[in-house]
Amino acid sequence: MREKKRFLLQTVKQMNAGAIVSGLGFLLYLALSALEAETAAGITAVAFGLVSVYVFASAAAGRSQDREAVSYSLLWGTGALALLLGGCGALTLKLWLGL
Repeated sequence: MREKKRFLLQTVKQMNAGAIVSGLGFLLYLALSALEAETAAGITAVAFGLVSVYVFASAAAGRSQDREAVSYSLLWGTGALALLLGGCGALTLKLWLGL
């Protein structure tokens, strides 16, 4: 039987790698904000905000399918990053659009 290609991350290893990338994106956003590089920080917040929300959705779906494999720490950690970076990205877009 053929395996279906899915949109979300499938393995815990992929989710952990996504969490690391999201964390590095948050650190990059903080560094660019501290250096007052507003445009670069905004682009970073939007791009990594989308990545972090994607990783959180993958972890939430993985947790609902297999509670043993996906830990609460992975779920809550990716959720916190999604909230922080997703929020910063959304507020950046709101500022750029003048809403």
